[in-house]
Amino acid sequence: MAANTTTEQTLPAEMAGLPLIKWGWLVKGTVIKRWDYWVLVNCAEWAFTGLILSKEVKNLERSGEELGIWSELEAEILGTDVVNDEWYYVISISKLKQQDIWNKIVNQQEKDEIMTVIPTEANLWWLLVDLHGIKWFIPLSQLAPIHYPRVEDGDQEKIFDELLKLLGQEIKVRIINFDEDGRRMILSEREALRDETKALMDELEVGNTYKGMISGVSSYGFFVTIGGSIEWLVHISEITYWHVSNIDGLWDVGDEMEVKVIGLDDGKISLSHKQLQPDPWSLIPKEYGVGDVIEWEVVRYVPYGVFIRVFQDINGLIHLSEIGDTEAGVKSLKLWSIVKAKIILMEPRNRKIGLTIKWMDK
Repeated sequence: MAANTTTEQTLPAEMAGLPLIKWGWLVKGTVIKRWDYWVLVNCAEWAFTGLILSKEVKNLERSGEELGIWSELEAEILGTDVVNDEWYYVISISKLKQQDIWNKIVNQQEKDEIMTVIPTEANLWWLLVDLHGIKWFIPLSQLAPIHYPRVEDGDQEKIFDELLKLLGQEIKVRIINFDEDGRRMILSEREALRDETKALMDELEVGNTYKGMISGVSSYGFFVTIGGSIEWLVHISEITYWHVSNIDGLWDVGDEMEVKVIGLDDGKISLSHKQLQPDPWSLIPKEYGVGDVIEWEVVRYVPYGVFIRVFQDINGLIHLSEIGDTEAGVKSLKLWSIVKAKIILMEPRNRKIGLTIKWMDK
């Protein structure tokens, strides 16, 4: 539904008898009714009833403007439109609000205040916020880690799909640049989080633990965002004590992950998830020893044998030379099948466990 906004007034037959009014005129009025997001306004002391369209009302309220019953306002006449089979003059207060909004924005920028905006459009370079004709841009580089579209293969369609998810969401930002003549400005979500970032960096020490959120998944680990402002990598080797060749399905973006700081080196921060748990290699000698028989599942194939689960996250190797050549031995080594094997090597310090199933042939 679009209002007739031509400069020459051409009223539909249904509106015959209404006062002659030109588009662009300014009128004063009072809000008399609301339904959903439509607003009806008594204009020019009951000369006619004006209608503010729902899209404009939503934008006004997002910017903090309330259009309650009996609110007084000044509006511009844009054209005519029909709602619920009734014709109305369409009026707008957005253009008249632009200067007030701009003055408020300039004041917020001077005070370095945090603002809340809602993106309405996206492309591969920025998010766009359009508030009553004032353009606000959030470059991708200025998004917080939790919102940055991290796509490992750089697929532009995937990046765009991730950005579309941000449309309609509230995002807190600071102004980092603005053009008063063009009434355009550059916003930064990262800058809105700078106080939290500084506080977090100031307290950072090896041994600290944090609850973070997974903000990205890569073949070499998980990116974890802490406090919404700082993002670090948990390398695949620090996820768990057992061997991980593919992290797909372990955690997803948005999942919580507790991490421990295990290294600080010239701004480079190392995190671990597995070190929050007891090292199972220190516990296994209390549970098993050479000569014990274990019975658990096959978890991985390698060219020189197979690994089976032994204790918690620890796997032991059945070397090819220890598999034997019996038909029963070969058939028992299907992936995820349960295997009975004997421990023949136990070296927790070197993180090695050797197993055999040849004893079953005897």
